[in-house]
Amino acid sequence: GGSWQRDLTGTQGQELYKPKSGSWGAFPRPKDISKAYGGGRRVGAGFSKEGDIDSDSNTQKLLKEYRRKVGIDVPTEKEHATEIQEALQIGQLAMQRGLYPTAVSALEKVTKWCSTNSPVGSKVFLELAMAYEATGRTKEAYQVYKTLTTCRMEDVKYNAKRLLYGLEAMEFMKDLSSDFSRQKIKNTFIDTTGLANIAQNFDNVYQTAYVDLDNGYYKRLTESIVRSNREARQILLKATGKGEVGRMKIVQALRSLARHFDEALEQESLQSKSLEPTAFINGKPILAEQPPDDVSPFARSFDDFVLATPEQMMENLQGSWRLQLLADKQGDGVSFFNTSLAIQKFSTKQMTFSASGPSGFVQVQCSGQLTLDDSQRILAKNDINIESLVGSFFGILGTSKKSGFLAAVSRSQQIIIVDSMLLVTKSPAGARTGKDAEKEHFAVWRR
Repeated sequence: GGSWQRDLTGTQGQELYKPKSGSWGAFPRPKDISKAYGGGRRVGAGFSKEGDIDSDSNTQKLLKEYRRKVGIDVPTEKEHATEIQEALQIGQLAMQRGLYPTAVSALEKVTKWCSTNSPVGSKVFLELAMAYEATGRTKEAYQVYKTLTTCRMEDVKYNAKRLLYGLEAMEFMKDLSSDFSRQKIKNTFIDTTGLANIAQNFDNVYQTAYVDLDNGYYKRLTESIVRSNREARQILLKATGKGEVGRMKIVQALRSLARHFDEALEQESLQSKSLEPTAFINGKPILAEQPPDDVSPFARSFDDFVLATPEQMMENLQGSWRLQLLADKQGDGVSFFNTSLAIQKFSTKQMTFSASGPSGFVQVQCSGQLTLDDSQRILAKNDINIESLVGSFFGILGTSKKSGFLAAVSRSQQIIIVDSMLLVTKSPAGARTGKDAEKEHFAVWRR
Protein backbone atom coordinates (compact mmCIF):
# COMPACT_ATOMS: atom_id res chain seq x y z
CA GLY A 1 0.00 0.00 0.00
CA GLY A 2 0.78 3.64 -0.17
CA SER A 3 2.06 5.87 -2.94
CA TRP A 4 5.19 7.86 -3.79
CA GLN A 5 5.32 11.45 -4.99
CA ARG A 6 8.44 13.14 -6.31
CA ASP A 7 9.75 16.14 -4.33
CA LEU A 8 10.38 19.13 -6.64
CA THR A 9 10.86 21.81 -3.91
CA GLY A 10 14.55 22.22 -4.76
CA THR A 11 13.75 22.83 -8.42
CA GLN A 12 11.05 25.45 -8.09
CA GLY A 13 11.61 28.25 -10.62
CA GLN A 14 14.39 26.33 -12.41
CA GLU A 15 14.45 25.60 -16.12
CA LEU A 16 14.21 21.86 -16.41
CA TYR A 17 15.20 19.48 -19.11
CA LYS A 18 14.86 15.73 -19.55
CA PRO A 19 17.80 13.86 -21.05
CA LYS A 20 17.04 11.34 -23.68
CA SER A 21 19.14 8.71 -21.98
CA GLY A 22 21.64 8.41 -19.18
CA SER A 23 22.98 6.05 -16.56
CA TRP A 24 21.52 8.21 -13.78
CA GLY A 25 18.02 7.96 -15.11
CA ALA A 26 16.06 9.95 -17.65
CA PHE A 27 13.96 12.33 -15.55
CA PRO A 28 13.55 16.14 -15.53
CA ARG A 29 16.40 18.09 -13.81
CA PRO A 30 17.80 21.65 -13.70
CA LYS A 31 20.05 22.54 -16.58
CA ASP A 32 22.69 23.97 -14.18
CA ILE A 33 22.78 21.56 -11.24
CA SER A 34 25.76 23.36 -9.63
CA LYS A 35 23.89 26.65 -9.56
CA ALA A 36 20.68 25.07 -8.35
CA TYR A 37 22.14 22.91 -5.56
CA GLY A 38 25.51 24.56 -4.86
CA GLY A 39 29.05 23.23 -5.25
CA GLY A 40 30.73 22.46 -8.54
CA ARG A 41 33.06 25.50 -8.37
CA ARG A 42 35.42 25.61 -11.35
CA VAL A 43 39.10 26.50 -10.87
CA GLY A 44 41.83 27.35 -13.27
CA ALA A 45 42.57 29.99 -15.90
CA GLY A 46 39.75 32.40 -16.54
CA PHE A 47 37.95 31.82 -13.24
CA SER A 48 37.89 34.18 -10.17
CA LYS A 49 39.45 33.31 -6.75
CA GLU A 50 37.56 35.95 -4.74
CA GLY A 51 35.57 33.31 -2.96
CA ASP A 52 38.73 31.50 -1.83
CA ILE A 53 40.28 34.74 -0.55
CA ASP A 54 37.18 35.61 1.45
CA SER A 55 37.06 32.13 2.90
CA ASP A 56 40.73 32.22 3.94
CA SER A 57 40.42 35.62 5.59
CA ASN A 58 37.33 34.52 7.46
CA THR A 59 39.15 31.40 8.67
CA GLN A 60 42.13 33.46 9.86
CA LYS A 61 39.80 35.82 11.66
CA LEU A 62 38.06 32.97 13.44
CA LEU A 63 41.38 31.38 14.41
CA LYS A 64 42.69 34.69 15.76
CA GLU A 65 39.55 35.18 17.83
CA TYR A 66 39.81 31.64 19.15
CA ARG A 67 43.47 32.04 20.14
CA ARG A 68 42.67 35.30 21.90
CA LYS A 69 39.69 33.77 23.67
CA VAL A 70 41.60 30.79 25.07
CA GLY A 71 44.60 32.93 26.04
CA ILE A 72 47.18 31.79 23.50
CA ASP A 73 47.53 35.25 21.97
CA VAL A 74 47.36 37.92 24.69
CA PRO A 75 47.62 41.60 23.66
CA THR A 76 48.92 42.67 27.09
CA GLU A 77 51.82 40.25 26.81
CA LYS A 78 52.91 41.95 23.59
CA GLU A 79 52.48 45.42 25.08
CA HIS A 80 54.58 44.56 28.15
CA ALA A 81 56.97 42.07 26.56
CA THR A 82 60.05 43.90 27.89
CA GLU A 83 58.87 43.93 31.51
CA ILE A 84 57.84 40.26 31.35
CA GLN A 85 61.19 39.20 29.90
CA GLU A 86 63.08 41.16 32.56
CA ALA A 87 60.96 39.60 35.32
CA LEU A 88 61.67 36.12 33.94
CA GLN A 89 65.40 36.78 33.89
CA ILE A 90 65.39 38.20 37.43
CA GLY A 91 63.30 35.28 38.67
CA GLN A 92 65.53 32.64 37.12
CA LEU A 93 68.74 34.27 38.40
CA ALA A 94 67.26 34.74 41.87
CA MET A 95 66.20 31.07 41.98
CA GLN A 96 69.72 29.98 41.01
CA ARG A 97 71.21 32.07 43.84
CA GLY A 98 68.64 30.99 46.42
CA LEU A 99 66.97 34.40 46.63
CA TYR A 100 63.48 32.96 46.52
CA PRO A 101 61.52 35.95 47.91
CA THR A 102 63.16 38.16 45.26
CA ALA A 103 62.00 35.77 42.54
CA VAL A 104 58.45 35.81 43.92
CA SER A 105 58.37 39.61 44.07
CA ALA A 106 59.66 40.03 40.51
CA LEU A 107 57.33 37.48 38.92
CA GLU A 108 54.19 38.53 40.80
CA LYS A 109 54.39 42.01 39.31
CA VAL A 110 53.89 40.76 35.72
CA THR A 111 51.24 38.08 36.31
CA LYS A 112 48.41 40.55 35.60
CA TRP A 113 49.59 40.75 31.96
CA CYS A 114 50.12 37.00 31.39
CA SER A 115 48.01 33.97 30.53
CA THR A 116 48.66 30.38 31.55
CA ASN A 117 47.93 29.22 27.99
CA SER A 118 50.46 31.42 26.19
CA PRO A 119 54.07 30.35 25.55
CA VAL A 120 55.55 33.21 27.60
CA GLY A 121 52.87 33.45 30.29
CA SER A 122 52.95 29.74 31.08
CA LYS A 123 56.70 29.97 31.75
CA VAL A 124 56.15 32.94 34.06
CA PHE A 125 53.60 31.02 36.12
CA LEU A 126 55.72 27.87 36.25
CA GLU A 127 58.68 29.86 37.58
CA LEU A 128 56.39 31.61 40.07
CA ALA A 129 54.97 28.31 41.34
CA MET A 130 58.48 26.94 41.91
CA ALA A 131 59.42 30.14 43.77
CA TYR A 132 56.28 29.82 45.92
CA GLU A 133 57.20 26.26 46.80
CA ALA A 134 60.79 27.26 47.63
CA THR A 135 59.59 29.96 50.06
CA GLY A 136 57.20 27.57 51.77
CA ARG A 137 54.00 29.06 50.34
CA THR A 138 52.64 25.68 49.34
CA LYS A 139 49.00 26.78 49.10
CA GLU A 140 49.76 29.30 46.34
CA ALA A 141 52.17 26.86 44.64
CA TYR A 142 49.50 24.16 44.59
CA GLN A 143 46.97 26.56 43.06
CA VAL A 144 49.32 27.59 40.24
CA TYR A 145 50.51 24.03 39.53
CA LYS A 146 46.90 22.82 39.42
CA THR A 147 45.97 25.50 36.89
CA LEU A 148 49.00 24.75 34.70
CA THR A 149 48.04 21.05 34.42
CA THR A 150 45.40 22.14 31.89
CA CYS A 151 47.79 24.49 30.07
CA ARG A 152 47.88 24.36 26.23
CA MET A 153 51.69 24.41 26.22
CA GLU A 154 52.58 20.72 26.38
CA ASP A 155 56.05 21.13 27.90
CA VAL A 156 54.78 23.40 30.68
CA LYS A 157 51.81 21.14 31.34
CA TYR A 158 54.09 18.10 31.62
CA ASN A 159 56.44 19.81 34.07
CA ALA A 160 53.53 21.21 36.12
CA LYS A 161 52.06 17.72 36.55
CA ARG A 162 55.40 16.35 37.75
CA LEU A 163 55.98 19.20 40.18
CA LEU A 164 52.41 18.98 41.48
CA TYR A 165 52.85 15.27 42.12
CA GLY A 166 56.08 15.96 44.04
CA LEU A 167 54.40 18.67 46.12
CA GLU A 168 51.45 16.42 46.98
CA ALA A 169 53.79 13.57 47.90
CA MET A 170 55.86 15.84 50.12
CA GLU A 171 52.77 17.12 51.95
CA PHE A 172 51.50 13.57 52.35
CA MET A 173 54.76 12.34 53.82
CA LYS A 174 54.93 15.39 56.10
CA ASP A 175 51.54 14.52 57.59
CA LEU A 176 52.43 10.84 57.78
CA SER A 177 55.73 11.39 59.58
CA SER A 178 54.58 14.12 61.97
CA ASP A 179 54.43 11.63 64.84
CA PHE A 180 58.09 10.72 64.33
CA SER A 181 59.67 14.17 64.50
CA ARG A 182 63.10 14.52 66.05
CA GLN A 183 61.84 17.11 68.53
CA LYS A 184 59.26 14.68 69.87
CA ILE A 185 61.84 11.89 70.16
CA LYS A 186 64.22 14.24 72.02
CA ASN A 187 61.50 15.36 74.43
CA THR A 188 60.49 11.75 75.08
CA PHE A 189 64.11 10.86 75.86
CA ILE A 190 64.45 13.78 78.27
CA ASP A 191 61.22 12.91 80.05
CA THR A 192 62.17 9.22 80.31
CA THR A 193 65.67 9.79 81.65
CA GLY A 194 64.68 12.63 83.98
CA LEU A 195 67.22 15.06 82.56
CA ALA A 196 64.73 17.90 82.84
CA ASN A 197 64.82 17.66 86.64
CA ILE A 198 68.45 16.71 87.03
CA ALA A 199 69.17 19.64 89.39
CA GLN A 200 66.76 18.21 91.94
CA ASN A 201 69.00 15.16 92.34
CA PHE A 202 71.74 17.25 93.97
CA ASP A 203 71.81 18.68 97.48
CA ASN A 204 73.64 21.91 96.63
CA VAL A 205 71.28 24.07 94.61
CA TYR A 206 72.21 27.75 94.64
CA GLN A 207 70.00 30.79 94.09
CA THR A 208 71.93 33.07 91.73
CA ALA A 209 69.70 36.12 92.33
CA TYR A 210 68.28 37.44 95.57
CA VAL A 211 65.09 39.44 95.96
CA ASP A 212 63.62 40.29 99.35
CA LEU A 213 59.95 39.48 98.89
CA ASP A 214 59.05 40.16 102.51
CA ASN A 215 59.51 43.92 102.53
CA GLY A 216 58.74 47.00 100.47
CA TYR A 217 57.64 47.32 96.88
CA TYR A 218 58.10 43.69 95.77
CA LYS A 219 55.87 42.41 98.53
CA ARG A 220 53.08 44.80 97.54
CA LEU A 221 53.58 43.94 93.88
CA THR A 222 53.31 40.19 94.41
CA GLU A 223 50.24 40.67 96.57
CA SER A 224 48.64 42.75 93.78
CA ILE A 225 48.98 40.22 90.95
CA VAL A 226 45.79 39.92 88.87
CA ARG A 227 45.52 36.50 87.26
CA SER A 228 42.42 36.76 85.06
CA ASN A 229 40.01 39.20 83.46
CA ARG A 230 37.24 37.99 85.71
CA GLU A 231 39.34 38.80 88.78
CA ALA A 232 40.15 42.24 87.36
CA ARG A 233 36.46 42.95 86.85
CA GLN A 234 35.59 41.86 90.38
CA ILE A 235 38.31 44.16 91.76
CA LEU A 236 36.90 47.17 89.89
CA LEU A 237 33.35 46.43 91.01
CA LYS A 238 34.52 46.27 94.63
CA ALA A 239 36.74 49.39 94.48
CA THR A 240 34.06 51.95 95.27
CA GLY A 241 36.08 53.95 97.81
CA LYS A 242 39.24 54.23 99.86
CA GLY A 243 40.19 51.12 101.80
CA GLU A 244 37.95 48.72 99.89
CA VAL A 245 40.77 47.45 97.62
CA GLY A 246 44.48 48.22 97.57
CA ARG A 247 45.38 51.03 95.17
CA MET A 248 48.15 49.05 93.50
CA LYS A 249 45.78 46.13 92.96
CA ILE A 250 43.34 48.48 91.22
CA VAL A 251 46.08 49.73 88.90
CA GLN A 252 47.21 46.15 88.19
CA ALA A 253 43.63 45.15 87.36
CA LEU A 254 43.33 48.06 84.91
CA ARG A 255 46.72 47.26 83.34
CA SER A 256 45.68 43.62 82.90
CA LEU A 257 42.47 44.62 81.10
CA ALA A 258 44.37 47.15 78.96
CA ARG A 259 46.95 44.55 77.96
CA HIS A 260 44.32 42.04 76.86
CA PHE A 261 42.43 44.81 75.08
CA ASP A 262 45.52 45.80 73.07
CA GLU A 263 46.17 42.16 72.13
CA ALA A 264 42.57 41.63 71.00
CA LEU A 265 42.60 44.87 69.01
CA GLU A 266 45.82 43.89 67.24
CA GLN A 267 44.40 40.45 66.43
CA GLU A 268 41.24 42.03 65.03
CA SER A 269 43.33 44.38 62.88
CA LEU A 270 45.33 41.47 61.45
CA GLN A 271 42.21 39.48 60.65
CA SER A 272 40.34 42.36 59.04
CA LYS A 273 43.28 43.66 57.04
CA SER A 274 42.61 42.96 53.34
CA LEU A 275 45.79 43.31 51.34
CA GLU A 276 45.55 44.15 47.67
CA PRO A 277 46.41 41.00 45.67
CA THR A 278 49.78 41.26 43.95
CA ALA A 279 49.57 38.09 41.84
CA PHE A 280 46.86 37.08 39.38
CA ILE A 281 46.28 33.93 37.39
CA ASN A 282 44.03 34.30 34.35
CA GLY A 283 42.50 37.46 35.80
CA LYS A 284 41.80 36.00 39.26
CA PRO A 285 43.95 36.74 42.33
CA ILE A 286 46.17 33.98 43.65
CA LEU A 287 44.77 33.43 47.11
CA ALA A 288 47.26 33.56 49.96
CA GLU A 289 46.81 31.38 53.02
CA GLN A 290 44.64 33.20 55.56
CA PRO A 291 45.36 33.10 59.30
CA PRO A 292 42.99 30.83 61.23
CA ASP A 293 39.90 32.51 62.58
CA ASP A 294 39.67 32.96 66.31
CA VAL A 295 37.29 30.80 68.26
CA SER A 296 33.72 31.90 68.64
CA PRO A 297 32.92 34.09 71.67
CA PHE A 298 30.41 31.46 72.77
CA ALA A 299 33.20 28.88 73.02
CA ARG A 300 35.42 31.02 75.27
CA SER A 301 35.81 30.71 78.99
CA PHE A 302 34.77 33.39 81.43
CA ASP A 303 38.41 34.41 81.91
CA ASP A 304 38.96 35.24 78.21
CA PHE A 305 38.80 38.85 77.07
CA VAL A 306 36.08 39.47 74.48
CA LEU A 307 36.51 42.63 72.41
CA ALA A 308 33.12 44.17 71.73
CA THR A 309 32.29 45.41 68.25
CA PRO A 310 31.88 49.18 67.70
CA GLU A 311 28.12 48.68 67.33
CA GLN A 312 27.91 46.80 70.63
CA MET A 313 29.97 49.47 72.38
CA MET A 314 27.74 52.30 71.16
CA GLU A 315 24.63 50.39 72.17
CA ASN A 316 25.99 49.72 75.69
CA LEU A 317 27.29 53.28 76.04
CA GLN A 318 23.79 54.77 75.85
CA GLY A 319 22.59 56.27 79.13
CA SER A 320 24.01 57.79 82.34
CA TRP A 321 27.33 56.92 83.99
CA ARG A 322 28.81 57.95 87.35
CA LEU A 323 32.57 58.46 87.66
CA GLN A 324 33.96 55.93 90.15
CA LEU A 325 37.73 56.50 89.98
CA LEU A 326 40.69 57.77 87.97
CA ALA A 327 43.98 55.83 88.07
CA ASP A 328 47.53 56.39 86.87
CA LYS A 329 49.16 54.17 84.28
CA GLN A 330 51.71 52.86 86.80
CA GLY A 331 52.24 52.83 90.53
CA ASP A 332 49.38 53.28 92.95
CA GLY A 333 47.91 56.65 92.05
CA VAL A 334 44.12 56.35 92.33
CA SER A 335 41.55 59.13 92.87
CA PHE A 336 38.08 58.10 94.10
CA PHE A 337 34.89 60.07 93.39
CA ASN A 338 32.56 58.32 95.82
CA THR A 339 32.12 61.49 97.92
CA SER A 340 31.12 63.69 94.97
CA LEU A 341 28.58 63.40 92.21
CA ALA A 342 30.17 63.26 88.74
CA ILE A 343 27.71 62.23 86.04
CA GLN A 344 28.08 61.77 82.29
CA LYS A 345 25.19 61.06 79.89
CA PHE A 346 25.53 59.70 76.35
CA SER A 347 23.01 59.87 73.52
CA THR A 348 24.38 57.56 70.87
CA LYS A 349 21.52 58.25 68.49
CA GLN A 350 22.28 61.98 68.29
CA MET A 351 26.00 61.32 69.02
CA THR A 352 26.03 63.91 71.84
CA PHE A 353 27.01 63.93 75.50
CA SER A 354 26.47 66.04 78.62
CA ALA A 355 28.24 65.95 81.96
CA SER A 356 28.19 67.63 85.36
CA GLY A 357 30.66 67.34 88.19
CA PRO A 358 33.31 69.00 90.38
CA SER A 359 36.20 71.00 88.96
CA GLY A 360 38.24 72.43 91.77
CA PHE A 361 35.87 74.25 94.15
CA VAL A 362 33.00 74.70 91.69
CA GLN A 363 30.50 72.52 89.87
CA VAL A 364 30.70 72.60 86.07
CA GLN A 365 28.47 71.38 83.30
CA CYS A 366 29.64 70.60 79.79
CA SER A 367 28.23 69.17 76.58
CA GLY A 368 29.40 68.41 73.06
CA GLN A 369 29.50 66.05 70.10
CA LEU A 370 30.73 62.44 69.94
CA THR A 371 32.69 60.52 67.32
CA LEU A 372 33.92 56.92 67.54
CA ASP A 373 36.92 55.53 65.68
CA ASP A 374 35.72 52.01 64.95
CA SER A 375 39.14 50.50 64.31
CA GLN A 376 40.76 51.77 67.54
CA ARG A 377 37.61 52.19 69.69
CA ILE A 378 38.59 55.80 70.45
CA LEU A 379 35.73 57.99 71.66
CA ALA A 380 36.48 61.61 70.75
CA LYS A 381 34.55 64.68 71.95
CA ASN A 382 34.23 67.83 69.88
CA ASP A 383 32.66 71.30 70.20
CA ILE A 384 32.73 71.04 73.98
CA ASN A 385 30.86 73.81 75.80
CA ILE A 386 31.50 74.45 79.53
CA GLU A 387 29.30 76.28 82.00
CA SER A 388 30.18 76.97 85.63
CA LEU A 389 27.36 77.05 88.14
CA VAL A 390 29.20 79.78 90.09
CA GLY A 391 30.08 82.74 87.87
CA SER A 392 29.15 81.53 84.38
CA PHE A 393 31.65 81.24 81.63
CA PHE A 394 31.21 79.65 78.23
CA GLY A 395 33.65 78.63 75.58
CA ILE A 396 35.25 75.94 73.62
CA LEU A 397 37.97 74.10 75.51
CA GLY A 398 41.41 75.09 74.33
CA THR A 399 44.84 73.92 75.32
CA SER A 400 44.59 74.83 79.01
CA LYS A 401 45.63 72.25 81.55
CA LYS A 402 42.79 69.95 82.59
CA SER A 403 42.66 67.31 85.32
CA GLY A 404 40.18 65.33 87.37
CA PHE A 405 36.58 65.16 86.27
CA LEU A 406 36.95 67.89 83.62
CA ALA A 407 39.78 65.97 81.95
CA ALA A 408 37.86 62.69 82.11
CA VAL A 409 34.89 64.12 80.20
CA SER A 410 36.78 66.25 77.69
CA ARG A 411 39.76 64.17 76.54
CA SER A 412 39.58 61.46 73.90
CA GLN A 413 39.29 58.04 75.53
CA GLN A 414 39.85 54.50 74.26
CA ILE A 415 37.04 52.23 75.40
CA ILE A 416 38.40 49.00 76.92
CA ILE A 417 35.12 47.50 78.10
CA VAL A 418 31.55 48.76 78.32
CA ASP A 419 28.70 46.57 79.51
CA SER A 420 25.62 46.77 81.70
CA MET A 421 27.61 47.80 84.78
CA LEU A 422 31.13 49.03 83.94
CA LEU A 423 32.71 51.49 81.53
CA VAL A 424 36.52 51.34 81.55
CA THR A 425 38.57 53.70 79.36
CA LYS A 426 42.20 54.70 78.92
CA SER A 427 44.12 57.44 77.17
CA PRO A 428 45.02 56.51 73.56
CA ALA A 429 48.68 55.85 72.81
CA GLY A 430 50.53 59.08 72.05
CA ALA A 431 47.58 61.30 72.90
CA ARG A 432 49.35 62.92 75.87
CA THR A 433 52.96 63.99 76.31
CA GLY A 434 55.02 65.48 79.09
CA LYS A 435 55.64 64.54 82.70
CA ASP A 436 51.93 64.18 83.48
CA ALA A 437 51.23 61.89 80.50
CA GLU A 438 50.76 58.83 82.74
CA LYS A 439 48.58 60.63 85.28
CA GLU A 440 44.87 59.77 85.28
CA HIS A 441 45.48 57.30 82.47
CA PHE A 442 42.48 55.08 83.33
CA ALA A 443 38.88 55.99 84.11
CA VAL A 444 36.23 53.70 85.59
CA TRP A 445 32.53 54.61 85.35
CA ARG A 446 29.51 52.85 86.87
CA ARG A 447 25.85 52.79 85.88
